[in-house]
Amino acid sequence: MALADVHLVVQKKGVADAVLPSKLTTILSAGGTTLITAEENTELGLLCESYPGIAKCVAPESLVDFVEALESLLILVDVSKRKSNQVAWDYAENNLAKEQVLRQFEEGLLSLYGAGD
Repeated sequence: MALADVHLVVQKKGVADAVLPSKLTTILSAGGTTLITAEENTELGLLCESYPGIAKCVAPESLVDFVEALESLLILVDVSKRKSNQVAWDYAENNLAKEQVLRQFEEGLLSLYGAGD
């Protein structure tokens, strides 16, 4: 995953998702440069908005925007000589590491059922 110039995560228009695609967690963990097609109100769109630089997000089914974004990412990758995406890597480290996922799960359970009940 770390060797790819650009990863593609494609979501069709009108798809309302509940979770991130599983391949994205691996891409982020590798510090990959990613082009995502997703609507703004989806989990993918909100991720890109909340963490600027984590990925390039364009509207689904917009060929012109897709090609422009891909070209800009390929130029960026060429200039940086395969430098990893630090925003993606930091997000993975802070949100996707096993300890973090388990802590968030535990906090969710505690908020649902209360501590000591």
